[in-house]
Amino acid sequence: MASIVEVKNKNGISYKITVSNGIDIRGKKITKSTTFRPDPNQTSKQQEKTLNKFAFEFEEKVKNSKCLNAERLFFEGFLHEWLDDVKIRVTSNTYESYRMHSNNHIIPFFKNYRLGEIDTRLVEKFYASMIDSYSHATIIKIKNILNGMFKKAICWNLTEINPCANATIPKSKKKSEGIKFFTQTQAVSFLRSLDIAFETTYKGHQRIDDTGKPYIVREYIESRNVPLQLKMFFNIALCCGLRRNELLALHWSDIDFEQRTIKITKSLEKSKNGIAFKEPKTKSSIRTVVIPTEIMPLIKQYRNEYNKIKFASGSAWKGHNNIFIQTDGKLMGITTPYQHFKNHIKKFNKWIEQNKVQAQLQGLEALPNIPLHGLRHSCASILNYLGVNYSEISKILGHANIGTTMNIYMHSFDECNRVASDKLNNFLVANS
Repeated sequence: MASIVEVKNKNGISYKITVSNGIDIRGKKITKSTTFRPDPNQTSKQQEKTLNKFAFEFEEKVKNSKCLNAERLFFEGFLHEWLDDVKIRVTSNTYESYRMHSNNHIIPFFKNYRLGEIDTRLVEKFYASMIDSYSHATIIKIKNILNGMFKKAICWNLTEINPCANATIPKSKKKSEGIKFFTQTQAVSFLRSLDIAFETTYKGHQRIDDTGKPYIVREYIESRNVPLQLKMFFNIALCCGLRRNELLALHWSDIDFEQRTIKITKSLEKSKNGIAFKEPKTKSSIRTVVIPTEIMPLIKQYRNEYNKIKFASGSAWKGHNNIFIQTDGKLMGITTPYQHFKNHIKKFNKWIEQNKVQAQLQGLEALPNIPLHGLRHSCASILNYLGVNYSEISKILGHANIGTTMNIYMHSFDECNRVASDKLNNFLVANS
């Protein structure tokens, strides 16, 4: 019969269950042990009943040689083995995401537990510990990582159960912000704002002349337009729904000027070895998107500017036909579009505040502080507002299936459909 010993530690009361299973060839008694943690929500009688049932089932497993290594393997050690295994199966970005979430969230919570001690109740307690500090999307990512770990543990015969399978994430008391994007009128304001020259103040600083002598440049104000290539970048992001890394990976050969199309066949990936080209995240991400006629002149204008810069650079040119570049033709920095986008919104909103009458006459309004990826979300919202069906929106965005599109944009689509319904109602009232 199983031996049950109460153990008190910093994690509360637990029970060490030990089962004898014969003698080995050296004459030494063979024992298997596990730990049981009672549910604090149960009464003492319920805990005792659950403990006895757990001990009986554990003894049966030992007697039938079904006792796995989960009872003695610490979770942290298993997690590191899993990370080593998964590293060769996923992209560098995905692996770094797994490693970051594991180190920052999963290990700190489960560090002192053995693999076999983790049950559904404990997993739900883990989710609850994050619910008020992290977004639902972040918790879902962590849930998927944890679920993948336990699936592999079963595959490796380390355990028989996946405690994540039936674990649920509790509802947050905070109201979800949802995805951030421009409304239709805000999108128009944003596109128009790209043609405004904003004044920038440059503080006094020291420079070195051609002879090596230092000199002082006094503070000065200069008006600057949005660089042509960034203006093109933002237009395509908003009007074609491309992801940042899909845009940065574009080459001139990907644009068909006669058919007005862009072929998306690759993306960028940031790794320890630098930036590299890779295939898009899914097969459906490989697609051809039609460019609105309205922005074709901008693309042609930038191509002419690009060729002039390339010709003037001569042998100093480092480019390889990539569209978005640094001054020497090298690939544009992966964070450059984001930095310019954020600074542009700040400058534009400041301009709106200082030029209220002019802004009102031009139909311009201040913009919300959305992320760069919000331009892609804005594209989806505008397409829905214009009556494009969900299937076509899904294809344009390169989603694996229409369900992905609906899961991401359901709320914003509902709002757009409500606006469309209101317009229809106004039409019926006006013509009744």
